[in-house]
Amino acid sequence: MSSITIRGCCIGAGRPKVILPIVARTEDDILREARRLSALKADCIEWRADWFSDALDAAARKRVLSGLRAALGEKLLLVTFRTKAEGGEASLTPQQYADFCGTVCVSGCADLLDIEFFPNREGLPALIGQAHKAGVAVVCSSHDFHKTPSRTEMVTRLTAMQQAGADLPKLAVMPNSPSDVLELLAATAEMAEQHPETPVITMSMGALGAVSRLCGETFGSAMTFANPGQASAPGQVALDVVNEVLESLRLE
Repeated sequence: MSSITIRGCCIGAGRPKVILPIVARTEDDILREARRLSALKADCIEWRADWFSDALDAAARKRVLSGLRAALGEKLLLVTFRTKAEGGEASLTPQQYADFCGTVCVSGCADLLDIEFFPNREGLPALIGQAHKAGVAVVCSSHDFHKTPSRTEMVTRLTAMQQAGADLPKLAVMPNSPSDVLELLAATAEMAEQHPETPVITMSMGALGAVSRLCGETFGSAMTFANPGQASAPGQVALDVVNEVLESLRLE
């Protein structure tokens, strides 16, 4: 599996890099949480902008992005607007979504931008190209909160993201049985072994899938989300547990 290095953080090699989400409604609360998380043992902070009450205000977005960059220092900043169609808090028109991505790119504050795969499939290469032109790496994401697709479908989805130019294809699915978790892990291993052009981020959600958030170094998931006090998705494991398990499972 290949790797990418951003701010000295090598994603795709060694221990999976840990992401902590910020889910807060107001500018003050977002920046207060960023200052708290900046001191914790994690590699990347995700701002879930769909939780922000003023997310559609371009000036407010710019203020928050600038404040986040200042608060986080050299920690990576991933910016995500998770739409309702993909399990998020708010809906955007295609133009609003494109405008949001544009604001993030030109801000000079974000290291990574999440772009949803299915809602933006037609315009995906253009959105990714815009991010790359601004020096922002792209996490291309797809979520299924009801089931786990077949291994073939999961691999097809991830490779389509690669072909569109994503730096980090991401897939989150919901298991309904232990075998579903195994299918997600098998798809992850297949990507690492047969499609190593990019690192990938994968997870099986909920309590049943929690193990998938902890064994990325073995199967090939380059990053994992941890719960710093308030989870942003089902099954996120507490940060102290994630760090302890990741260290104990080190392959080197």
